[in-house]
Amino acid sequence: MPAPTDSAPRATIRIVCFEEAGECTLARVAGEALPGDTVLALGPERWALDLPALGLDPAIRLRSVGRTTSLAGSWSAARALEAELSPQRDAPRLLAYGPRAAAIVRDALGAREGLPVDLAGVPDALPSAPIWPEGRRARIRRELGLAPHEFGVVIAGEPSEWIDPSFAMRAFAMARVAGVPLRPIFSPRTPGAAAAAAFFARASGASGAIVDARVDRPWEILPAVEAAFVDADGALGRPVECSGWRSGRAAAADTVSPLPALWALACARPLFVHASVELGVHASHPLVVRFDDDVAAVARAAQDFARSASTASR
Repeated sequence: MPAPTDSAPRATIRIVCFEEAGECTLARVAGEALPGDTVLALGPERWALDLPALGLDPAIRLRSVGRTTSLAGSWSAARALEAELSPQRDAPRLLAYGPRAAAIVRDALGAREGLPVDLAGVPDALPSAPIWPEGRRARIRRELGLAPHEFGVVIAGEPSEWIDPSFAMRAFAMARVAGVPLRPIFSPRTPGAAAAAAFFARASGASGAIVDARVDRPWEILPAVEAAFVDADGALGRPVECSGWRSGRAAAADTVSPLPALWALACARPLFVHASVELGVHASHPLVVRFDDDVAAVARAAQDFARSASTASR
């Protein structure tokens, strides 16, 4: 049999891990997988089945492999990889969507040569922004309880279980007291969601923050709000509170997914993003507002944003 030419497509095994992957990551995997690829989902089957729901082509092989936090889980991952690799005449590319997924695969392969594990980096292309029918923005705002004069700001993270909302709540409460009609919106999976919403209401004297599950699927909510806020990984400073239902941490715990931020830019929404979050070629995007650990500076930036938005709407 003749050897394949350099132009022949090379199959990819795409590995994604439950402990670090929310719906943004699964949607990216579903959108990037090609015919001939295999998606290896390291986690519960009910979670892996979100991939077809998020657009994974039924023709693409999807394999769900138990949990990954125990020795048995790692052994299962190794067996699954061997099963996928052994029939291959030509070694496939191994692409991990997150540092924990990459670490599990490297451990499973051991010293096997010729099979490097690539880590999916920041995409050069932004996601495809949804096209909303007329009237949908107004309907979603009514469902959220946003008044016409209020600025909805999505507190986004991937996964939401790793978000510490306390910094954003303090900054937004300060801005609200200064007269900026901000309303933060975050996922019910965010640790301490109810307490954070109550703090914002108490500190600002305004309506509480909004809790809505669509935050985990930012393409379903961003076109209806005014901005997004992406902080550094809350699990770094509060590992117990921010572990959520996903036990375990990423191999590189300081790695924060840029995907919610990229969705904000795709939807043409101003983005407040921590200076440590890597945005690749999108770092200098005109809608990006960087911040560090100065809560007062974030409050001032929010005030500037609201003033600019009000002026532009006149």
